[in-house]
Amino acid sequence: MPLHPDPGASPGHLLSTDDGTPLARLRLRDDDGERVAGEVTPLPGADVRVLAAQLRRDLAGARLETPDDALAGALVAGGLTLSRAATDMRHDLTEVPEPVPLPGGWSWASAGWDDDLAEGLAAAYGPDHPDGRWQPSDTAEVRGMFERAEPVAPLLPASARVVGPDGRSAGHVLAAGPVPWTEDVCAWILNLGVAPAAQRRGLGRALLGHALRGARAAGLPRVGLSVADGNPARRMYDEAGFRQVARVLTVPLPADDGAPDARP
Repeated sequence: MPLHPDPGASPGHLLSTDDGTPLARLRLRDDDGERVAGEVTPLPGADVRVLAAQLRRDLAGARLETPDDALAGALVAGGLTLSRAATDMRHDLTEVPEPVPLPGGWSWASAGWDDDLAEGLAAAYGPDHPDGRWQPSDTAEVRGMFERAEPVAPLLPASARVVGPDGRSAGHVLAAGPVPWTEDVCAWILNLGVAPAAQRRGLGRALLGHALRGARAAGLPRVGLSVADGNPARRMYDEAGFRQVARVLTVPLPADDGAPDARP
């Protein structure tokens, strides 16, 4: 059986060739109805071309995530698309920044969602943003968190909005935790965004500090996040004390596999 439980890394899986030669370790999970093959790591000596073909056949339709550049390259060379290149980071909460006053006229508000915030994030996530445009599906997912606790409930102590002098929401940090998609117990920053007109006022750093303090107050040992390559926020995370833990290269596998046989 090409895909079977990994006896050495429960609850992980091993992917093998049809003749039983192990090719890679991976972890399967469900992400709001989407099948995800995460942490796909080639085993020593595995031919990534063979692995790429096996993945396309046995995990067709899944979203593949791998830290391995060679595997991602083999999939792209076979006609697939690298949809995201990012770095997973963690903050151990041993030192967190003290609260700083917001600019004059600005105030904190409880976590939530409104039309002003939707408008601001749509402007912040333009076509040139590393994560692409803010989509209606993003808004629907955030609303689902607050209205139905789906796919996860917000971690309210680590989430907040900032409101401008005009009384309109202009930025937020949205966290959850502990989350089911990490091996370690941590809070996770799902989104941190500030409307373009409100940027360069230190609001992003203030929101990040709020999330770190809130996660620690909630009793969680660390905070995680994923930052896309090219996102200028990476510098803010580095300066705040986050450390890199993994690369995550995402390649959606087509549901209708037309992959050529990559075996030499």
